[in-house]
Amino acid sequence: MKRILNKTIILTIGLMLVGGAAFGQIAFSELEDGVEKFSNGIAEALPQASTTGLTWSDARVRGFPHFGVGLSVGAVMMPEKAFTGLAGDLGVELPSTLVTDLGVPFPSYAIDGRVGLPFVPFDIGAKLGLLTPGMTESLDGAVDYMLAGFDVRYPILKGRLLMPAVSVSAGYNYLSGGINTSVSGTNWESFTADSDNSDLNDILSELTLSDPNLRFAWKTHSLDFKVQASKNLLIFTPYAGGAYTYGWSQAGGGISADIDYGTYSASELKEALDTVGYEADVSGESFAILSGVDGGSVRAFGGFSVNLLVLKLDLNGQYNFTTGSLGGGINARIQL
Repeated sequence: MKRILNKTIILTIGLMLVGGAAFGQIAFSELEDGVEKFSNGIAEALPQASTTGLTWSDARVRGFPHFGVGLSVGAVMMPEKAFTGLAGDLGVELPSTLVTDLGVPFPSYAIDGRVGLPFVPFDIGAKLGLLTPGMTESLDGAVDYMLAGFDVRYPILKGRLLMPAVSVSAGYNYLSGGINTSVSGTNWESFTADSDNSDLNDILSELTLSDPNLRFAWKTHSLDFKVQASKNLLIFTPYAGGAYTYGWSQAGGGISADIDYGTYSASELKEALDTVGYEADVSGESFAILSGVDGGSVRAFGGFSVNLLVLKLDLNGQYNFTTGSLGGGINARIQL
């Protein structure tokens, strides 16, 4: 399972960079423009991607000691313009099989669990998904990924006779990640210092890059509020609901390489990038520039589960009215 997830993330995000060539220098203005387009496009959909997990079919809130634990895997379609804009600025050709009219799939996964609380009509859920660069070292790329969160549910209707069960929930999600990947045919050794800031240009002009790869990174914090209804029908449980998510997101990219700063230092580059308005992650091995997008979105979701004794298999889909993004997922769990 771990290797499948590793390959999925690398093929989905890493393959977008396989294509054209660039030699000698990389223009900072082109990287800057491409990263800004990528950031603005992907950051809008990141909060929705962070909601993978804890959307289970049964809206009933059961007390202690009822619990469940399982695995959720999902994907959200990221806006196609974010990737094509980046590719155009860097002269990289995207595979036609990856970029579709619906967007670019962004995969996510989490191990999730839920337990009823004693004495009060609430249950609480938690989730965690993790990949480290060491877990992906055998593949062509280095990936880091973390998804974590929790929610609390409260019952509105218990779902007796012909009435469905209805619950409301509030939760917090955190999603971060990045990928270092090579681009076919590139031979970047230095920057063309064409920033609008002269101090930044002085530093860029002295940078020397050894074995450079592209670095893309993202992170989001989100609050998620949901209402959900479900009805048990023999071995099936259909469900539907709506949600409002507010996220604080950042996304961007840069270079992963052995960087020689000449007469300058990593801290001076970070300060110069901060001065021109970028939050920067700078070290002797990489630098990345990030820009942020905050805001809320409304989505609808629904699906059904197949219930085989204590084993539940969920299928779900979702549509974000604010961003126009589609999403879907699957959950397999043991629920008592």
